[in-house]
Amino acid sequence: MLQRLFVKNVALIEELDVAFTAGFNVLTGETGAGKSIVIDAVNLVLGERASRELIKHGADKARVEAVFEIKGRDGLLSALEEMGLPCEEPGELLLSREMSAAGKNICRVNGALVNLATLKEITDQLVDVHGQHAHQSLLSKSRHMEYLDSFAQEEIRPWKEGVAAAAARYKQVQKELLEGFGSEEERAREMDMLRYQIQEIEKAGLYEGEEEALLGERKVLQNAARIMEAMEQGSEALSGEGETALSLVNAAWRQLQGIGELSAEYGALSQRLEEAYYALEDISYSLRDMQAGFEYDPQRAEQIEERLALYHSLKRKYGEDYEAIMGYLAASAERLEKLEGSEERRANLERELQQAAEVYRQQADGLTQARRAAAAALETGMVQELKELGFAHGDFAVAFHPVDGISSLGAERVEFLLSANAGEPLKPLEKVASGGEMSRIMLAMKAMFAKGDAIETLIFDEIDTGISGRIASVVGEKMVRIARDHQVLCVTHLPQIAAMADAHYLVEKSETDGHARTSLRALTLQERYVQVAAMMSGAGQSAAALEHAKELVDSCAAAKAEGKIG
Repeated sequence: MLQRLFVKNVALIEELDVAFTAGFNVLTGETGAGKSIVIDAVNLVLGERASRELIKHGADKARVEAVFEIKGRDGLLSALEEMGLPCEEPGELLLSREMSAAGKNICRVNGALVNLATLKEITDQLVDVHGQHAHQSLLSKSRHMEYLDSFAQEEIRPWKEGVAAAAARYKQVQKELLEGFGSEEERAREMDMLRYQIQEIEKAGLYEGEEEALLGERKVLQNAARIMEAMEQGSEALSGEGETALSLVNAAWRQLQGIGELSAEYGALSQRLEEAYYALEDISYSLRDMQAGFEYDPQRAEQIEERLALYHSLKRKYGEDYEAIMGYLAASAERLEKLEGSEERRANLERELQQAAEVYRQQADGLTQARRAAAAALETGMVQELKELGFAHGDFAVAFHPVDGISSLGAERVEFLLSANAGEPLKPLEKVASGGEMSRIMLAMKAMFAKGDAIETLIFDEIDTGISGRIASVVGEKMVRIARDHQVLCVTHLPQIAAMADAHYLVEKSETDGHARTSLRALTLQERYVQVAAMMSGAGQSAAALEHAKELVDSCAAAKAEGKIG
């Protein structure tokens, strides 16, 4: 609900900061006091189009802030989180919009900058404004079925769930059938492709670790000259002509042999030299063998390059390594087997699809019947609501339009049609009426849908245009009824409506230093009596008028407390 509204430099409003309550709030004031300006300010922060003419004369910008309580609105809270706009205070949403004389708009949600479209997307879930400045979800055809379903949700919900489940099952089987089989041409094309890919991978004859081995072998062949030179020089140093490593170690060993028996320490050193000599001798033999066996084979080098090129090609097509390529091969073989042996499976799926379609039709038929029953009750209720609100010849109907295919929403879409006057045909809501007449129509619909409507704050502007007396009282009673489940703000000129409010706000215009200013304040109970008296007779200070007003306000409060109103 709307908790607080701050307005600065909007038209005649220099600065305004007002708190609203839950339930039924009314705004009253003399003609020209600026009640419409307050609604303009609300529309500004809701993201509606606005003229720079709204900026107060002499100011360079206008600003509106609104604080909403959204506790329990889990869907909205989650949406804000996903947008990166979490609430700083739990369950409290802060909106602001600043408009400059240059036409620049700065919008914020919970302190974060957003564009105008995002602001409006969020506020569409918060407020409906009915009047000259339309912000009316009920006019949207796309939401009519949602409203109808909410009107009789207990009866409709099981069928909706059944339809959604049946549609999901049908689409699952259909997807499997299309993906698995498709057209014969597509199937044949896919099988040819799979056979080619399988053959290409199998023909390659890959084995685990082969690529790594090839890369190692290529590295050796690429460095053949270095390897030959190193082995030759190493062999020469160990056991070539002249003084070599082996001859020198052997000489040292012989010398220590002679003294080895004199001490254990000398003996140990002699033994270590002996071991070194034989180790070097073994290395020398290994080098000779490797020299003799090493040969650069250009043909083998070419074979390696060709094999590695094959690996590169297969990796580019089927996977980043051996395991990935083999995985692709297995999946392709499985898919081919499925396609090749598909006739029986196809027949089974086609039977399953027919069964799923039949289940869907049964559920959809049940949903349609439930909706038609709800529509009949809604039509009867709406006609009665319209008559109570002064549309003696008003008529209302729910049109059902069939939809093709399988839909999780059912086999139809619905549209609300209305005739406001005798002799007029039923037409879509947006083409029927405007102004105060449309506001009363919306009030009738809101009265019918109050329980199931997720939008918490409803604002009615000029709803009392062209009504008085008994109809005015009926309008007030319906507002009270709606306010049980919603916050209602209503701009009114009628004392019958104002007297039923839970909170009463007065819009006043004053003049200071030659400048007109509009203000808004909450009235005390005694001030309410005075204001209602003024609305009744224009003589708010007379004892008779005050007494009459007091009686009206107090009787309405008592009737609400006893449940006689609303």
